[in-house]
Amino acid sequence: MIYSILSTYLPDPITWVFLLLTAALILHHHKLERAATTLIAATATFLLALMVMPLDEVVSQPLENRYPRPTLPAHVDGIVVLSGGLKPYIFERRNVPGPNATAVRFLAGVELARRFPNARLVFTGVTLGGKRQQAAEHAALWQLVDATGLPRSRIIFEDKSTTTAENIAFCQRLLHPKSGETWLLVTSAIHLPRAMATAQQAGWAMTPWPSDYQSSPTIQETFRVQYPTHSMLQLHAALHEWVGLLVYRLRGWAD
Repeated sequence: MIYSILSTYLPDPITWVFLLLTAALILHHHKLERAATTLIAATATFLLALMVMPLDEVVSQPLENRYPRPTLPAHVDGIVVLSGGLKPYIFERRNVPGPNATAVRFLAGVELARRFPNARLVFTGVTLGGKRQQAAEHAALWQLVDATGLPRSRIIFEDKSTTTAENIAFCQRLLHPKSGETWLLVTSAIHLPRAMATAQQAGWAMTPWPSDYQSSPTIQETFRVQYPTHSMLQLHAALHEWVGLLVYRLRGWAD
């Protein structure tokens, strides 16, 4: 619970803006006008910086550059795709999967499964929620599987885990990977450092396979104009991973 709160709200720039403006209102209410004005100016400066400076890329790049796509091995025993949830509430209402990072990871997993027809393909993770939402998420994933033409018999679901640590631990129990086998770990590049550190701590030698990137490999522009909401979302994702890495290492879940 504490980790969930820290990793969700603490790294969220929208939370910072909300807290700064709330503090400014409180100071204004207590007639501390100079302090209130300072906080409002700090908030405006932060939003302007998000618009004209690549803060999101500065924070994201060390994570996304950690594991570049390797040359694929000649033989692969299994492919583990870490799920980020398929927005089951959208599927329940529209009967169409909601797009997010999981869809890109899914496509990367399917592409690898076609390259290695004898490899086991595993999707691990489930949305936090009740059985109804989890059933909707399964239905959404099956719809994507059918759309690709991949036989359902190729798919193995691990549908108990709700965190990266559980993804790795539960897959180990389900799959019993052997020493010398080659397993690909598929997830977003920004998530791979934490996922790989978790696998290493569990003693599972895996080959990282980034499914998608949100930043360029190097800073191309010192200044550029961008919607602050886009920068906020990417900055939040990167800070979430940095906080996650710290917490996982403190708790002994990651190497």
